[in-house]
Amino acid sequence: MSGPSPNPPAAAAFFDLDKTIIAGSSALAFSRPFRRQGLITRRAALRSGYAQLLIMVSGADAATVEALRRRITALCTGWEVAQIRAIVAEMLHEIVEPLVYAEATELIAEHRANGDEVVVLSASGMEVVEPIAALVGADRCQATRMAVRNGRYTGEIELYLYGEQKAQAARDIAAARGYRLADCRAYSDSITDLPL
Repeated sequence: MSGPSPNPPAAAAFFDLDKTIIAGSSALAFSRPFRRQGLITRRAALRSGYAQLLIMVSGADAATVEALRRRITALCTGWEVAQIRAIVAEMLHEIVEPLVYAEATELIAEHRANGDEVVVLSASGMEVVEPIAALVGADRCQATRMAVRNGRYTGEIELYLYGEQKAQAARDIAAARGYRLADCRAYSDSITDLPL
């Protein structure tokens, strides 16, 4: 028989993913294996990379981010979800581990040692975010979800976890788990996460 169960966490630490836990964009990190699998063309990969560079250099204003979101959504339409999950699972350690900031790993470990629940919130797609969150030791994650029909992306977005939606996700998790927001912490690199 096991001993008493540990106390549930009293607070949460909410982490953005891209450029907070990892250096760069989680979605764009997989562009090379997606291209090798014939999902995207070289030109599309270069255009997406160029758009990401513009966001990093000029700051992520809402119009630029929205244009990139539309481009990526259109690009993914018709892709098989199972194929995306398989590529991410196969390449996760090779592609993502070198991108993880040591400081983020230490901060996550510190929060876990303090008994906090670690939650990753990301505008990137759930199929990419979920395995990365598990890799870094997060307890849970929420991310953008694209609509799926017959195992393929439809091009519609069910949930776009960006800006205020990310803050609302944190509030919802805190309310459901009984956390006082004043006891929680949030980490991000972007002004778009100011509501968080």
